[in-house]
Amino acid sequence: MNSLINPKEALEIGLIFTRVIAIFLSFPLLNTSMIPTNIKLLLIVSFSFFIASTINIDVDLTHLTSFKLAMLILKELFIGFSLGILVNIFITALSYAAEIISYFMGLTVVNVFDPSFGQISILNRFFILLFYFIFFITESHQYVIGAIVVSFQYIPLDSFYIHQGLLEFIIEKSSYIFIMGFQIAFPFALILFLLNVALALVNRLIPQINVFIVGLPMQIFVGLAAMAFGSSVLVYIIVTLLKRMGEDYIGVIKFVG
Repeated sequence: MNSLINPKEALEIGLIFTRVIAIFLSFPLLNTSMIPTNIKLLLIVSFSFFIASTINIDVDLTHLTSFKLAMLILKELFIGFSLGILVNIFITALSYAAEIISYFMGLTVVNVFDPSFGQISILNRFFILLFYFIFFITESHQYVIGAIVVSFQYIPLDSFYIHQGLLEFIIEKSSYIFIMGFQIAFPFALILFLLNVALALVNRLIPQINVFIVGLPMQIFVGLAAMAFGSSVLVYIIVTLLKRMGEDYIGVIKFVG
């Protein structure tokens, strides 16, 4: 009975569980209603026990007070949320690009309520689902899972030290949302912008034509045609985005460790 009730092992599994649940709560795909709650709990528990059984984790219980235990729990929550937010930054950049293209296409008024993502545009949902599809096709999820496992080696459970530049690192990477989002949307937005300029010239030269009735369907048609012809470029951009995400994911773990 004593071998089953081991405070040291219970504390180790509890701290592992804290970091894993924080990552899962902040991870873009896992914090939506697309995955049922019982499946999420099963993944968290199984992944936590997998890490505990594969990695040699040794937590020193000497001089461990209630205050130190609370600080360890807060540290694990902070690290877990930081790792999850980093992935969220890249998918938000793609979502921001979709919103820019939707604005130029005139699809911002065609928002839908999705229980998984909330009130978003149709193009935004398409970009997010395309990101998830390529995320699993390119096996990028293995890098994320491997990085989470490695994080327990670089960032020990019983260590109270957190690099003071972690928050600055996350804030710096958050600028990717606007930089990469604009870079992704720029080719499509430029085509639609030139179309709007052409429609404005037509409206000035031929006032008899109702540009509003003609322009909105034309914007949607040209936007969809541009994405159809540039679909390979879009996929290449997402793959490049995933590679950068993997590098930054490993980088932040080494940076904190």
